[in-house]
Parts: sequence; structure tokens; C-alpha cells
Amino acid sequence: MRLILISNLLLLLAGNVLAQQTIRGTVVNGVTNQVLSGVSVFLTNTSKGTTTNSSGYFEITDIKPGKYELVATSVGFETSVFSFTAEQLPLKLRIEMKQKLVELDNVVLEPFVEESWEKWGKAFLGNFIGNNTNAKDCILKNHKDIRFRYYKRSNRLEAIADKPLIIENKVLGYKIEYQLESFEMKFKDGATTYYGYTLFTQLGNEDKDPKKRWVKNREKAYYGSMKHFFTALYNNKLLEEGFEVRRMVKYPNLEKQRVRKLGPAVLQGNVFVRTGSNKPDPNDSIVQIKPGPATRDRDSSEYYKRILRQNDFIDEYGRELMTLDSILIGKDGQYKMIYFPNYLAITYKNGMEDQAYLDYILELRKPYYQRSNIFITEEVPIFITPDGSYFYPDKLLATAWWGFNEKISTMLPQDYEPDEK
Repeated sequence: MRLILISNLLLLLAGNVLAQQTIRGTVVNGVTNQVLSGVSVFLTNTSKGTTTNSSGYFEITDIKPGKYELVATSVGFETSVFSFTAEQLPLKLRIEMKQKLVELDNVVLEPFVEESWEKWGKAFLGNFIGNNTNAKDCILKNHKDIRFRYYKRSNRLEAIADKPLIIENKVLGYKIEYQLESFEMKFKDGATTYYGYTLFTQLGNEDKDPKKRWVKNREKAYYGSMKHFFTALYNNKLLEEGFEVRRMVKYPNLEKQRVRKLGPAVLQGNVFVRTGSNKPDPNDSIVQIKPGPATRDRDSSEYYKRILRQNDFIDEYGRELMTLDSILIGKDGQYKMIYFPNYLAITYKNGMEDQAYLDYILELRKPYYQRSNIFITEEVPIFITPDGSYFYPDKLLATAWWGFNEKISTMLPQDYEPDEK
């Protein structure tokens, strides 16, 4: 009898803990107050999600400690997002969804041209799913739900999807439902930005352990990733986890600016001299003199060509390796706030670049350690969490290796944890 009482007590305690880790609620039409069934409700970037029943009710349980965004999506309605932390649980919500307004061509501020998948599909896949080795085994199941708009005046492309994009990642073993909120390619700046909300579901039978190759591929995607980096940074274990971090500042390449001002004549063997200081200065005056010997013309032309092939900016790296303490500006409960000016240059010394990356950046050399740069686009702090998440992602941009590799094809759920070795 005593054992039964203890068992019942344990069940009661387990049920109480489960209730404490729960978020539940009802979804209704914000205008008519009519309950909405079939609405997708999920914690973005996790595998936690469900749909509302005929009464508009939903419930998500077993939520681990962390910071989350609860997302509700349905065709014909605007995406609803609610931010919360696990400390606020349990929560009971009433979500009022707004219907999407029909966009009229005569109220659009900038005219656009509707474009086709045949013209822009390849560019979209490369920037969204990626060009890395994982990308070839990722399948976008409903590309017909994507519409493209090209804005000639600003030279940019938008991709729009009213339904969640369905991606099967056969390398990592996930089905991904991605609610695309924004996708934009700015051709003048050479930049692509997109954001949305993601629900992960394991391919195959969820009651069985994932295939061994999925476990291996997930670990490969994790180690050296931004998620791995921010987890190591949070715990102040950068070196232990294989990361070297230095400050970096970008300076304009003044010599390239000067040569570019000379125009096409510099490539035709003409010889120029610069008056002014010995240091490169775009404001120096240029004086043309008579061509000298052929060898001199040829050497000058080759010099100008070499300068024009250089980058527009020169990178200057700090000598000292950085730790969390050098960029930590505060704490908010379990969240740590970081801020840094300019760039951070990050080298992951436990992983190498792959050939797909070298082909993409058009460099004929042997692979090196994975090197990435990050910078904060606005003067705001970035919050990092114990699981390697960071907020807010639209304020932090990555270039080089991460700019190439951190795509949908390598994305892992927020609640993913590698097996300890």
C-alpha cells in the first residue's frame, strides 16, 4: 500500500511539473471572434508544434527553459507572434488573428513586375536553402506557392509565399515548415536577407531513434555553426570548443579608389604620376606624362590591374584573443547581453572549409579553417541564451563561411543538443 501511495505521489508531482511547462489557449478571428480551427501553432525553431482543434484550442507541453516565440499561422491571416520565457509558464492565451488585406496595385509605393520561378527559382534556392554540400539533398516541395516581384527602380527582388514552405532535408532527417515573412535580394548592395518562422518534424517514425547517418550529419552541421559558437560564448568556453575570436575593423582601400578614378586609360599602358603625399589619397591630383619604354608601360598596366582586383576594404585584425568578458555588457536573468563595434573575426580550428565554398568564392587554394565575420547592424545589444540562440537575428549579420553555410540546409532546431563524446 505504501508503494502505491508513493507511486501516486510521484505521478501527481510529474503531472504538476508537466502543467508548469505548458502553454495553452484559443485562436479566434480578431474581428468576428469566431474560433479558428486548423491554425498551425508552434514554437519557432523547435520541434514543438500543433494545430487548433474544432474549438480553436491548442496546447503545447514539456517546454524546456529558454526564450521562445509562439507563432500562429493560417492562410488568409497575418502571422501572429507572442514572445515569452519559460519562467512565465504556465500560460493561457487568447490569440486574435487579423485577416490579410488585399494589396491593390494602385497603392504600391514602387511599381514592380511579377516574375516567374523559371527566372528566379535557382537564385532563390541558392540564397535560401544554400549552395553547400547539404543543399542538393534538400527538396522544396511547394515552389509553386512562391511569387516573385522585381522592382526596377531600386533593383531588388522580393519573394512572397502565402503558405508555409515545405522542405525535406534528407541529410539531417527533418521536414521543415517555414513561414516566410520576408525575402529580399538587393542587387546593388549584393546582399540577401530573409526571415521567417520554422517548425521541425523528424522524417520517418518519431518513436524510433533517428538513423545513424542523421545523427552524424546533425553533429557535423552543429560543430562550428553559429549555434555552437554562441553556446560556447555563453559558457565562456571559446578556446575549449575550438573558436578563436578577434576584433576586426574594415578600412577603405584608398589605393583602389585612386586607381579607379583614373578610368579605363590605366589599363591601356599609359603612365601616370601622382602629386601630393606619398600615402594613397583619393584627393591627390593625377598628371599624365608621355609613355616611357614598353616595359614600363606594361608594368604600370599590370600594377593597375592587380590593384583593381583587390577588395574594396582592407581588414585589420586585433592581436588579442577575445573572451565573453570583453563583449559582455550585462545580464537579464539567464540571458547575457553582448555588444561590439565593427566586426568580430571568428576562426573555428576544429573544422575546415569544403570545396563547395571555395568554388562559390572562386578561390583556387587548399581549404583552411572555417573563418567567419559577424557585425551588429544597429547600436543595440544582442541577447544570447544557454542553448546558443540569439536575439534578435535581424540585427546580427554574418559573412564569409557562415554567410555561405548558415542556410536552411544546415539549420537545426533550437532544442537540438549534440551527443556528448
